[in-house]
Amino acid sequence: MPDHGVTIAIPNWNHELLLPRSIGSALRAVAVLREQGTDGEVLVIDDCSRDGSRALLRQLEPLYFNDGLRVAALQANGGLAAARNHALAHGRYRYIAFMDADNEIVPENLPTFLRAVTQTGAAAVYGNLLVRQAAADCAQGVLSNESFQSRMFREVGNYIDAFALFDSVQVRDVGGYDSLCSAHEDYELWLHLACEGRRVLFVPQVFGYYYSLPGSMICVDYEKHLKTNAKVKRVFNQLNAREQLPLNTELLRYHPDIGYL
Repeated sequence: MPDHGVTIAIPNWNHELLLPRSIGSALRAVAVLREQGTDGEVLVIDDCSRDGSRALLRQLEPLYFNDGLRVAALQANGGLAAARNHALAHGRYRYIAFMDADNEIVPENLPTFLRAVTQTGAAAVYGNLLVRQAAADCAQGVLSNESFQSRMFREVGNYIDAFALFDSVQVRDVGGYDSLCSAHEDYELWLHLACEGRRVLFVPQVFGYYYSLPGSMICVDYEKHLKTNAKVKRVFNQLNAREQLPLNTELLRYHPDIGYL
């Protein structure tokens, strides 16, 4: 697996209308990487969609194959964790940027995050996400805008989004995504990396856009997410002691042009 490159992985389940925006931004990011001497690819993992996504992806892949687009069409719906693990197993490059179909990456900033993860040996680096409503032209909020803290283990849940850049070797080394976790898969992985002593860095730069959509999984499956939160607490913070325990990754902020902040 080449170290010098980035796989931008986009799991998709019935988001046909959003794919052109997410894939387009990812292909532009690959073009920026190639201009700077680094290779990349866009790997879309379709999780057995029924809405026309596959027909669209069959048309897009040959058109943009030379630009780095690949499509993996799964034959059975396995859920988000399985789709992300598929990307970890089949991505061509060591570093993998996970984004969802309702995300949009900022192409010009991806090289900064790649430099940060390679210079520090971190398992993951993440940055600011600007929040937009589905039809809005301007940002209406911000996510993932602070460094990892021990309060991540509280029951209120995750304040770091999955839309980030990972070292796939380290993520696979800790077991990847928990396939038994049917909600908050990304939250569980952040906590798992921290408890394994892996380094997680906040880079003070915009990584991309998060679009707040009606009918999203977090809204529709609210009760399921509450149950998963209880499971996550049982695994990682049953004794409510995490805030008193040192973490290798706590409060780490880094920019490749400056160093640790």
